[in-house]
Amino acid sequence: MKDEPRNHPLFLILIALAAVGAVPFWFVGRETVFVLGLPVWLWSSLAFAVGLSAVSVWGILKLWRDDELD
Repeated sequence: MKDEPRNHPLFLILIALAAVGAVPFWFVGRETVFVLGLPVWLWSSLAFAVGLSAVSVWGILKLWRDDELD
């Protein structure tokens, strides 16, 4: 039996949200606010990038099934 993460709608939705969230388009035209010397938009992008990585790892480890022998 083969199963892949792309066959799970929740996984695809989470990947899409994390990918779109990593682009800081909602900060365009606003005053730059700094936290610990870095702009908030950078912290936001980093957080979504880490989230994208975490969702990808979760999908690979938990949703990928390949019971065939190579």
